[in-house]
Amino acid sequence: MLKTFVYTLVLAASLTISGCASSPDAEPRPEITLNPVLLQAFRDDPGIAQFRHSGPIDVVWYDEAVAKAHREYAAAGRGAELPELLVEAERQLRRAVNYPLRFGTSGNRLWIEPRGADVDHRLVARALAGSGMFTQVQAGHLLYH
Repeated sequence: MLKTFVYTLVLAASLTISGCASSPDAEPRPEITLNPVLLQAFRDDPGIAQFRHSGPIDVVWYDEAVAKAHREYAAAGRGAELPELLVEAERQLRRAVNYPLRFGTSGNRLWIEPRGADVDHRLVARALAGSGMFTQVQAGHLLYH
């Protein structure tokens, strides 16, 4: 009897999950074009023994629509809601970087700042460069283009 109950419970759960996955009113995610060119890093300056950088990482988006959404979000001010296109970009970047991210601008520069304890900016810059979403990523003297 217990075996039948567990089987029924598993069957009901799988039907519920499959019903949620194929709901007809689910909105499609925005499409972001990715850079087909793998970004390469300039060699590190041998005079700099350790990479010490904390703060924003300058980026140049490959998809101009995402860059525009980034500028508009930063111009909207504190407490503004992320545009849908930037939400999708953040979702993809969070998968690559595994840190919460903050988007901002300084003059003409667009930047992304990883948030959290013990952020290794060298690894974050490498992950951003490998995401296919940018044409340039720069953290301090470390430049991918």
